Amino acid sequence: ALDDAEVALLMLDAQEGVTDQDLSLISYILDAGRALVIALNKWDGLSRDARRHCRAGIDRKLEFVTWAQVITLSALQGSGFRELMRAIDRAHAAAHRSLGTPALTRALEQAYTAYQPPLVRGHAPKLRYAHLGGNHPPTIIIHGSRTKHLAPTYIRYLENFFRKRFRLFGTPVRIHFREGENPFAGHKNVLSGRQLRKRKRLLQHVRGKH
Repeated sequence: ALDDAEVALLMLDAQEGVTDQDLSLISYILDAGRALVIALNKWDGLSRDARRHCRAGIDRKLEFVTWAQVITLSALQGSGFRELMRAIDRAHAAAHRSLGTPALTRALEQAYTAYQPPLVRGHAPKLRYAHLGGNHPPTIIIHGSRTKHLAPTYIRYLENFFRKRFRLFGTPVRIHFREGENPFAGHKNVLSGRQLRKRKRLLQHVRGKH
C-alpha cells in the first residue's frame, strides 16, 4: 500500500503512453508526498519514431513531475532493471536528505539575490532565512514578510533552486512560509556559570576605569 511505501514505482506501458489512470495515480502519489520513479516497459518493442513520439508525450503530460526519473525497461531482454534499482535508491536518499539551516539560508539568499520577487504596492516580499521542517518529502520552511504575495511562479522558482542545489531529484519538495515569525522571540540566552563570572569581571573592570 502507498501508505507504507517510501518510494512509489509507477509502471507505464510504452506502447500506450501516459493514460488518464496514470495521471490519477501520480496525483495520488503527490498528495501522499511520496518519492516517485517511473518505469517505461516494453521500450524495446517500439520503433525509433515511436520512441520519439512516446518521449514527447511523456514530456508533455508529465511536465509537473519533471523531477521524477524515467527508466526504460525491457522485460523480455531483462534490461534496465539495475538502473531502476539505482533510481529508487537515489529517490529514497533525496527524500530523507538532511539539510542544515545555514546551508538552506545561504541557498535562499543566493536565490533571492539572483531573482527577486516583483514589488507589491511598492514593497518587495522579504525572505530572511530557511530551515528544514521535515523529510519524506523534504519540507522547507521559509521565514519572511509579505510572503503571501509571492506568485506561484516564484515559489516554483524557489523549489527548483533548492532541488538543483541539494540534488533533491526523485522526490516532491514542499515549501511553506512563515510570516513575520521569530522562533527565538521570548527565549532568553541563559549564561553558564563561567560566562557569568567572566561578565562580572568585565563589569568590574569597566567600572574601575570611571
